[in-house]
Amino acid sequence: MSWWDRWLWELGFAICHQEPDKLLRFGGRSLFVCSRDTGIFVSFFTVLLALSLLRGKEKAGMPPAYILAAAAAGVLFLAWDGLTSYLALRETTNLIRFLSGFTAGGGMAFPAAALVNRTVFGGDRALRVGSNPGDLAGAALAAGSAAALYLWRPPALFFVGQLWLAVCVLGTIWVLNLLLVHLLRGREGVGMVPAYALAAAAMAALELTGSHYLHRLFAG
Repeated sequence: MSWWDRWLWELGFAICHQEPDKLLRFGGRSLFVCSRDTGIFVSFFTVLLALSLLRGKEKAGMPPAYILAAAAAGVLFLAWDGLTSYLALRETTNLIRFLSGFTAGGGMAFPAAALVNRTVFGGDRALRVGSNPGDLAGAALAAGSAAALYLWRPPALFFVGQLWLAVCVLGTIWVLNLLLVHLLRGREGVGMVPAYALAAAAMAALELTGSHYLHRLFAG
């Protein structure tokens, strides 16, 4: 195993059970977290990029009710699939695991974008995230492109799938920590402060390291 694959596997070990039959495969090569986690992280960070980090920072109002309802439905889909399969009430598949994670992650990205835009970038709360058809189209295009990659999974794009999944896992943890840093400091709307960004990265590294060692401890 190359250093790259080993590093990704250790990263995945910090956040996922990594059961072999639940990993998505590009040909004969597996990703480093399960299909459900892949869906959650990829959709959440991809949509968050489209709605906040790359564009739309000025919109800090919560999404319209129909988007929040769709987001809630995605989370309920995830909960239903996970709970009923865990209790052996029904059999699930990697496709359903991925789709349930993807719909939940993408849905949660909308209110998260409002919080990030408000707290980090000082956006206008009167402008709602996702209220513009262009914003929805951009988020849908980004999410659809990511979904196509992980549903199609051509062997030639295995490295791309690995790389984008790693970016989404690390990016999700980092941006949530960045939000926490701003909330703890009590300073809204100051933008991407380098010291805050570095603090969020350090927190993410500590959290992943601690989670990794705890997983290893409980796994024996």
